[in-house]
Amino acid sequence: MLRLNESTRATLMMMHGFAMVGLGLGLFYIRTTMTNPLYDVIGSAFALLLAAASLLFIAVVDWICVIGLGSHQAYRLRVLLLLSTGAAGGGVFLIFYPNGTIRLLCYLIAVYALLLSIGKFRLARYWTRYWKGTKREQVAKYILACIAFFFCVLLVTVSGQSERDAIGVIAGYSIFVGLQMLLSLYYLQQQTLKPLGSASGPKQANI
Repeated sequence: MLRLNESTRATLMMMHGFAMVGLGLGLFYIRTTMTNPLYDVIGSAFALLLAAASLLFIAVVDWICVIGLGSHQAYRLRVLLLLSTGAAGGGVFLIFYPNGTIRLLCYLIAVYALLLSIGKFRLARYWTRYWKGTKREQVAKYILACIAFFFCVLLVTVSGQSERDAIGVIAGYSIFVGLQMLLSLYYLQQQTLKPLGSASGPKQANI
């Protein structure tokens, strides 16, 4: 089975984080350029292409990181990752689907956000029992799960509104995902800097 060293996994997480932050900033820029009907069409097409492609990218990176753990620790999360990969595949389908719209993209990303929020809730629930984490870390996991669920509801809400508003919410969610990944990377690096034996149990699945 594929096993990744910590340096490779950290590099993938960093790529994931910066790519999502960059995507969010790019979508915000596209949103500002949508000032007339022509630019609205062009901006929506670019936003659809970038967001759909990013879904597949983050799904692939997540799978590499989780499979690289090489143990039963992330088994429960792999089921949710499998479903989220289906949502990512739907994003790729939208690229080639002639009637693909930002509204459909909002639904797909909402499904992705919902699945990841469920995964975070499950991770937070067992954080102190199986992952030997602290109560403070568990609360942080619950907060991140609630934010992901909030974006899920918000994406469904704006899907029926203007495309500028929808792109703005997608951009906000992309930045949230990217910053969350970079925060997870920072947390893992801090764990490795602790004296040996000060932190027990694996704390690698920050999905």
